[in-house]
Amino acid sequence: MDSKDQFFALEVMCCGRAAVARKEMEYWLSEAEEWAQLRKARPQRPCLDQPHNKSERRTASTHQDLSD
Repeated sequence: MDSKDQFFALEVMCCGRAAVARKEMEYWLSEAEEWAQLRKARPQRPCLDQPHNKSERRTASTHQDLSD
């Protein structure tokens, strides 16, 4: 195999690897987009440590004020 054939073989190999890499990149970008959409669509659950309504919040803040 002469050098021109070797260079051509390396060029073909690199193009093939780039095509595979492009497909993999597109796959992972679409995965990330899907997860972002799911995150945005999911209703926010209140944190378990935070009071759920205004009266509980007032009571919690009053208790904090008293303990200071």
